[in-house]
Amino acid sequence: MKRLKSTLCHSAILLSLMLSMTWISIPPFSCAQAVPYARTFPKSKVEVEKALKELQAYSGQKLPVIEGFVATGDQPLDRYERAYFQYSIDMLSTSPQATTVRVTAKITAWHVDPSPWKSGYEVLPSNGRLELDLLDRLGEKFGEKPVTSVLKSEVQAPTPKLNLSTGLPGGSPQPGKSSAMLGSSAAAPSAEGMEEVAALRAKREAEEKRMLQLTSELQSWRDVQHNQAHPLNLVVVKKTGTPVLARPAEDAHVLFAAAENDEFEFIEAEGPWIHVEISGASRGYIRRSGLELPEYIATRLKSPNGTASDEKQEPFRIEREETAAFPGDWDPLRGKSVKIYTVQPASQDPKETGAAAKLNFAFSIFQKFSTESVTVTPPVEGVVIIFDSADGGIIGTTLLNVQQFAGGSLPRDNFWKQCYVDPPEAFRPNSKP
Repeated sequence: MKRLKSTLCHSAILLSLMLSMTWISIPPFSCAQAVPYARTFPKSKVEVEKALKELQAYSGQKLPVIEGFVATGDQPLDRYERAYFQYSIDMLSTSPQATTVRVTAKITAWHVDPSPWKSGYEVLPSNGRLELDLLDRLGEKFGEKPVTSVLKSEVQAPTPKLNLSTGLPGGSPQPGKSSAMLGSSAAAPSAEGMEEVAALRAKREAEEKRMLQLTSELQSWRDVQHNQAHPLNLVVVKKTGTPVLARPAEDAHVLFAAAENDEFEFIEAEGPWIHVEISGASRGYIRRSGLELPEYIATRLKSPNGTASDEKQEPFRIEREETAAFPGDWDPLRGKSVKIYTVQPASQDPKETGAAAKLNFAFSIFQKFSTESVTVTPPVEGVVIIFDSADGGIIGTTLLNVQQFAGGSLPRDNFWKQCYVDPPEAFRPNSKP
């Protein structure tokens, strides 16, 4: 099993690296190549560069929306978010007092793919709006219209060996030549550039083939892991934040909060609580309502009518425990902090949940409370049981009465007479047998 997990982890990491390499090598859009836009301004290169810095043209910026700035691609634009753009600027000195500014905009955005592992940042093709906007703002900063406009097809991106400080390869252009002639001299792509593109394309195809192979292998390992025999005694947490407690009580110390789908080994059931093994000798308690029980354990704990089969059936079950102010106007507990148990009938038979059954169940809770009251935080001065049913009621008593009753100094009949009951008839057994 450990070897399988190790192999699966290794495959996942290798697949992630291959995906990253593929994204860096070639943009996923075939039309995402940077297309330059250019204009010539009657300013020196130094003046143009200063103006561009004042316009903050060299710093990347967030793009609020991508509609209207990106050319149509293969993917719907509503699948992209967190868009940014960055200008790439080249300056060619056509004369001491004339500079051609060539601009390309690189737009990146996070692509949300239906398959999460395919999501990632992608380069999107600009439709020229960002480039033309920067050139327009640069012209406005100089206070005059550009003397020459150059279409995007007339100026080609520089080859890797181009030295922009001295102009095009082969020497500086003569001052009288137009920017159109400048563009025509660099229109033909170099053989070296074509070879580089071909090499990148071949590399990408090889990486895509390898990526598909790894994806298939990873899915196969996942299928094997999923189909392996699953332990029968594991309970599964339903919701993130489910508390794992040190004792089977609502006010017990919280060991930690479990996450959704966390699995723990079942030890035993204690009423509404499931005793689980956390790690090694560590143990904890989780409410049964917060767990998914496998069929093996559910069958073991439940009889066909849904009650525990291996222990005596209780007529009521505790649904909630809390510490709050006394909910009535009984003088001994008015306004005081009490422990409140909310219980519901576990049987639909009225004979099994009548007044006598309520008193017997309350008696068991009072006995339990007498042993736990010293550890209750914050301290309480009484205990209340709310029977949450159509014929239910409320019964409560003070901590002193519980302690006297547990110690034997207060007989059971006298104890009931000193309890708070509402309504009294809900806890008055019928006189008939």
